[in-house]
Amino acid sequence: MRTLRRTPRGQSSVELALGLTVFVTVVMVGIHFAEVGYLSLKVHQAAVSPLWDSTALRVHRMRGQQDDIGDFGTFDAIAPRVMANARERYRDFDGRSSTPGSRAQISQVFTRLDELDVRCAREDELAFDLPRSRLPAMRSPRAGDWGTFPPDQDVGSPTDSVLDGVYQNEGGIRCAAEAHLEGLPTLPTTFLEGEGGFFEEKHSVLLDIRACAAGRPVGGRCQGSYGILLGDFGFADTEVSGHCPLQPERPDMPCPENRAFYYAAKKVFDNTGRAAGHAASDFAEAFVGFSPIDESAFFMSYRGEEDDYIELDTPRGESQDERDRPRNTGGVDHKPTARRRSSNECFLGLKGC
Repeated sequence: MRTLRRTPRGQSSVELALGLTVFVTVVMVGIHFAEVGYLSLKVHQAAVSPLWDSTALRVHRMRGQQDDIGDFGTFDAIAPRVMANARERYRDFDGRSSTPGSRAQISQVFTRLDELDVRCAREDELAFDLPRSRLPAMRSPRAGDWGTFPPDQDVGSPTDSVLDGVYQNEGGIRCAAEAHLEGLPTLPTTFLEGEGGFFEEKHSVLLDIRACAAGRPVGGRCQGSYGILLGDFGFADTEVSGHCPLQPERPDMPCPENRAFYYAAKKVFDNTGRAAGHAASDFAEAFVGFSPIDESAFFMSYRGEEDDYIELDTPRGESQDERDRPRNTGGVDHKPTARRRSSNECFLGLKGC
């Protein structure tokens, strides 16, 4: 009995050829899309990097003068400085090195990125919500809601701030970046297309767009950007780190070693209307006949930790305060190494001590 055998027709080879045609096309386009996403991140990095750099720069400092204590003169230079630095560092689209490469583009297998442009400018719409009101404005509690101000309470205008003359809103900066993104000729634009071809649609179109750090281009230009609010502590300089010994007999007299810190604190005290009441003075007058100080006067004392400062000359009776003694500045339990200037006033104005 004879067994019939079919003649080989190459079906597997045909299936392999057709499958590879589709597979290679998908792989090529997938690589191209991955490169577009990867290169677009480089533009994003170029826009965000100067924002973080700006947080390391000085926004303001304090000056030892009675008015306009806050000096914000360096703020306007922040945006141009970080913008110039980002343009130089990311000129080759690689900010990992402080020395940029010589090339002004980056090319992958099917995609190229070039013509980077980084823009940074001051942004006034970014602002701190500073505490407002010139006078002490106490809210009356209201269940389940924000408290309300008493009738006829002067709460100041929306432009007032207790920090006027010391700190002010300078806003922040905003940065944007864009670059030219294009497809390379290595990505075929025609392949088994046209009449009788395997693919009925055009194989690919060479990409030529603007890559934006944020959002999509509008009218050929990138409109999106990133912003950051700037502000720092202005009390980190040597001119605000000096000692300020207590001068109870000379209120409103600045200490010579730390005038900037003194005037900054005093300005806020003045903007809030100074003392809100005279309860302490009334208490002293009721018990000993008079108040040793003007409650509306300004007193400030500052001693750094390195001074190991403890007040030895404490008021009589303070050391016997068993409840608050651990928090007092003097007393029998303290072993101070520094002494302050003696005061000629006694506790609550008591005489003969």
